[in-house]
Amino acid sequence: MKHVYLSPHLDDAVMSCGGIIHHQTSNGEQVQAITIFAGEYQDGAPSPFALVQHGYWGNPPRPMPLRRAEDTAALMLLGADAVHLDYLDAVYRGGPDGEWLYAHEEALWQQVSPADPLAEDGFQGLVDKLAALIPPSDQTLVYAPLGVGQHVDHQLVHTAARKLLAKGYRMAFYEDYPYAMEPGATELAVAAAGAEEWQVDTFPLVPADLVAKVSALDYYRSQMYVLFGGIEDMPNRVWAFAASRSPGTGLAERLWWPTEA
Repeated sequence: MKHVYLSPHLDDAVMSCGGIIHHQTSNGEQVQAITIFAGEYQDGAPSPFALVQHGYWGNPPRPMPLRRAEDTAALMLLGADAVHLDYLDAVYRGGPDGEWLYAHEEALWQQVSPADPLAEDGFQGLVDKLAALIPPSDQTLVYAPLGVGQHVDHQLVHTAARKLLAKGYRMAFYEDYPYAMEPGATELAVAAAGAEEWQVDTFPLVPADLVAKVSALDYYRSQMYVLFGGIEDMPNRVWAFAASRSPGTGLAERLWWPTEA
């Protein structure tokens, strides 16, 4: 069986499903993570908002090559393969008139801009790109973000994944971490997706899966301040969240399986 994770950003697959990924690779299964928004901005100066993000990341001279290297190392530790696409992160995307589409923090959590180039033709360009990378097969499972937190890039990938689902792909949707730490956020995403009747799979993990996940997350040093306020708090938060997803005293991550899958 081959498992393909659609990751909006260079950390989302490991953040949300690192335990499951480790469990799968430890059982000899093939795992690949495709990060959609991994392109490097090269047209002049990025937006002031993007420069603020660079500051949170430690002001690396070339942020995206650094982040791609972090992601490759994290997935390698888990035994998975990394594929990075060249679509730009929301903080770098502009519209046809040259305006910045997502020029402040609040814009990242609203509806996708109608001027967003990724939304053209009903997301068909992104869907076609993913379909070319992932030939449909009964031996391939595709995992996509549920959309917890409603980040615009997660919304885009979720919508593209739903279109792949309609094409007959075998698909599951994962709980976007760390946004799922917010009380009620997952329930809001499930309702927004119309997924109330989908099968919820509480995937049990063993401690070794969480040890590997935490070790992999440690490679995302540029993101530790943004996500956790620093590296020190990350392990405890990851372990606590996994414990909160288990119905008993174990550890777990959760998936949603569409009823039409």
